[in-house]
Amino acid sequence: MKKQLVSALLVLTMCTSLIACGKDEADDTAADDTASNTVQEVVEPVDDSAAFWEQVSEDGKVRSYLTGDWVDAGYGRQRPVAVMIENTKACLPQYGIGNAGVIYECVVEGGITRMMAIFDDYSGLDQIGNIRSSRPYYVYFASEYDAIYMHAGGNPAAFELIDDKNLVDNINALTVEGTKGKAAAFRTGKGEHTLYTNSDGIAKGIEKLGYDTELPANYEPHFTFAADGNDLSSGEDCQAIQLYYYTNKPYWIYNEDDGLYYRYEFNQKQVDAITGEQLTAKNIIIQNVEWWTYEGSQYLGYLLSYNTGTGKYISNGKMIDIVWSKDGDTDITHYYDLNSGEEIQLNVGVTWIQACQRDYTDETVYYADKSEFSKAN
Repeated sequence: MKKQLVSALLVLTMCTSLIACGKDEADDTAADDTASNTVQEVVEPVDDSAAFWEQVSEDGKVRSYLTGDWVDAGYGRQRPVAVMIENTKACLPQYGIGNAGVIYECVVEGGITRMMAIFDDYSGLDQIGNIRSSRPYYVYFASEYDAIYMHAGGNPAAFELIDDKNLVDNINALTVEGTKGKAAAFRTGKGEHTLYTNSDGIAKGIEKLGYDTELPANYEPHFTFAADGNDLSSGEDCQAIQLYYYTNKPYWIYNEDDGLYYRYEFNQKQVDAITGEQLTAKNIIIQNVEWWTYEGSQYLGYLLSYNTGTGKYISNGKMIDIVWSKDGDTDITHYYDLNSGEEIQLNVGVTWIQACQRDYTDETVYYADKSEFSKAN
């Protein structure tokens, strides 16, 4: 994409912002070197000259559309599953979230955040969740991946997109819950934070509702990955990020040893309950969005479709300014380097997308050196 298009996108962003300001009522393992562990060989692709998505490893694996990493072909070329995940302190730790290839986090009503975890390989997980209700912006995000979308109810605006506009194939866990091992979703107690699914449950839900799990032949991967890595050589240093979300107060700290960002919230490590391991990301995308509050409610709306905005791409201890663009309800959001105008190439690994309300983006703090961040010391 040409630099002129990026300039046009920025102009459109500013115009959209002016319109929105006067429109309060808008429409709706690092390996353990012990003898007891099996050393895994790094499997090289059969043909390094093959296009990234056509590469096949010697043991038959393919490149994941979510992470760019090697994944079993049985999962890597089927439709992903997106699961709504609760993110209040009462629900921690979450189960199975560490297996997701992409995670979205957005502020919902009351200042709390909610997550959507997207999986291509969700095999072998005995518990995933807990599952919470849908919001409209998550429906838009899930549709970009042609994902089967699992949630527990939702607000009216979300169901308008699910039922009336048919943007996604969905599994409403509230309508398919039952006994673990026999139903798509199950409860571990009587409280509101007790609804879960697992690998077998997802399969049962898909079968019960008759959804096709195969990706279409013309499927467009959501991201572009840098086969040889992207060091963001033109970017600024970024070793720590304190997000403005004021309820869970999340932050990320970069580890130079493995090149990953480690996730914290509620002043503690955020871990997966199954593995006990801290959540990490190779790529972090900050997506600044216009927003509003639905009249007569606390529900938020994000202006995503037919829109553009600014943000940042963070990886390998570096950060660049970006522009994002989404042409339609189910169209993929594309992210472009603000300076070069080229679509960004992610590093292979897990990606977190942090949707940030544009009015509060200045409250997010980026630290070039993590020693300057008190919580990192």
